[in-house]
This record gives sequence, structure tokens and C-alpha cells, in this order.
Amino acid sequence: MLKDWILAPLFKKRGGNFFPIAIVLLLFSVWPYFRPPILPTETLPFTFYCNQTEHNLEKTILASVKEAKKKIVLSTFGEVDTDLLALLRERHVDGIEIVLHYDAKSFPKFSRHDFPFKVIGHRDKGLMHQKIVAIDDTFVILGSTNLTPSSYKIHDNFLMGVYSKPLTEKIIDQLSHPHYPFLIEELFGQGRLLFWSHPGMHAPSLQNLIDALNHANESIECLIFTFTHQKICDALIAAHRRGVHVEVTIDKKSSKGSSKEIVSRLKNQGIPVYINNHSGLMHHKMCLIDKEVFFFGSANWTKSAFEKNRDYLIRIDHLSLEIKQQIDQIFKGSNKFKKPYRP
Repeated sequence: MLKDWILAPLFKKRGGNFFPIAIVLLLFSVWPYFRPPILPTETLPFTFYCNQTEHNLEKTILASVKEAKKKIVLSTFGEVDTDLLALLRERHVDGIEIVLHYDAKSFPKFSRHDFPFKVIGHRDKGLMHQKIVAIDDTFVILGSTNLTPSSYKIHDNFLMGVYSKPLTEKIIDQLSHPHYPFLIEELFGQGRLLFWSHPGMHAPSLQNLIDALNHANESIECLIFTFTHQKICDALIAAHRRGVHVEVTIDKKSSKGSSKEIVSRLKNQGIPVYINNHSGLMHHKMCLIDKEVFFFGSANWTKSAFEKNRDYLIRIDHLSLEIKQQIDQIFKGSNKFKKPYRP
């Protein structure tokens, strides 16, 4: 039995000593990658997953798809993991309705796959950049993670699960409307969630983010893959000047490319800027203000992400103590994988 295979060596003596404690520590260290993910439920409407805090993002997505009883709606930027595609084919055979949205301009060959379920390739002005997995119009998984092995395992990414039938239905509905004009909002016991669909709601979305930065009193922590939006940069600099602790982490490659101008502006103002210390991408798009207000989503901090792309920005606030602690752990976990930016 697996249990005996793992535990028996721990109780055998080797040269008068017990089996090295390092093996025990190793087992505990790898356990998070094997434990089943906790999906959102009616009694636990918010769940968080980050591969920098030992969550298995791939298992989270696969477990969600396996949970479906009637319907699965997915949206991703481009290619999809072969294991997930195989599972979707199985779920289609089970009689589950499946709809998959993707960006057809960036991935024209994706449509050549022989899909037995409905696939919608978007050819909008900007990119179809939303990352969504919605199950049975009941719960939805949202965040920065594309449905690929590298997004799951190599690049820094985050997902949030939300259990709510009305919210899930509205998020599915906005996928079919490039200029969806409504704020999606719901109050939960764990906090309040606001969802802005871009580009339709880009103006109030951007304004809410900037207003939140302008009202920061103590701290602003940002983890942003690509940052080129000057108005958001202005708000960060203004917060720094009034004594708020501001720090920004940018993807290492982006800091030398598209985000270089913003990095230079921030550094010149004395704002600490960090980059990831590994070869993968720092793919987060999130910000924590005063440990109280949390922004994340599929949208990078660029004008295109707000005004052209099919993206979204999410704000959660009025947070319970438990949720504050979980979000704080995500930021602490990410700190292990960053280093100060050097020109």
C-alpha cells in the first residue's frame, strides 16, 4: 500500500539512527502538490490559489472541470493544456455543455483542432485576454492564469474561486458582449467583490483603481507583469510623496522592455522596485492597498488592457480577517521570489 511504502522507512533504524529527518521534511514539502484543491462552496464562497504559496493551479482547474454537472464555460488567451483538452472531451461525452473562448487573432491555428464542443474565436479590436473557468453557472475561477502548463508551473500566477450563481451568470454573459456596460457586484460574508469588464467598463474601472490609490494611508504593494499606464504611475508617485509606503514588483523581462519607462519614473522618485529572481514570468496583475483593498484580474496596467483588450479588473474589499490573512500570505509568498531592480 502507498501508506506503508511512504511511512515504513521512517520507522527503520539505519546504523543506530532513525531514518534522516530530511526525508520527513521532504514529504511534508511535497504534500501541497498532491493534496486535492479546495473549491469554492456556498459556505466558503472565496478561495485563493497561487503557485508561489504551494497551490497546484493545474489541479485546481482540472478539479473544477470534473465538478461540472451541466455546463462549463472557459476563456483563455490562447493554447490550452492537452490534459485539459482531453478532460473537456470526456466531459462532452458525459453530456456536459462546453463553450471555450480564445483569441483567434493571436492563435489562428488553434481552431484547427477537431473540437466536439463549441469554440468561439474572438477577433476584436484588442486581445481576448480574459482568463475564466465557470462551472454550472454556480462558481467561477478568475485571475492571471492561462490554461497552459507553463502558466501553471513556471510563471508566477494567481487564481480566485467565487461561489455565486448570479455573479457567475453575469460573468459568462459579458463574454459575449465586447462592450459590456455594467458593473458586476456582490456582497459576501467574506467581503465585497466588484468586477469591471473591459473595454466596456474601462473608464470607471480605471477611476476606481486610481481613487483607491489616492486614498491609501499606509501601504501599497503591487505585483504587475506589464506596467505602462502613466495615470496609475502618477497615483503611485503621489501616494509615495504623501508618506505612503509604495513598492512595485515588475516582471524581469518587462522591466527591460515595455515597462522600462515606468520603472525609471518610479526609481527616480525613490519608490522601491523589484523584479522576479527566477527565469519564469512574474505574471501577476494585482495590488494590495492598506492590507484592506485587493485588486487583481486579467488586465495588466496598460492602456490597451483597459481600453482595447477583452480584460477585466476585480476589486475585493470589506474583507474578513481570514481573507486578509490569506491575501497577506500570497504577497509574503511572492516576496521569496523577488530581488531589487538594478538598471
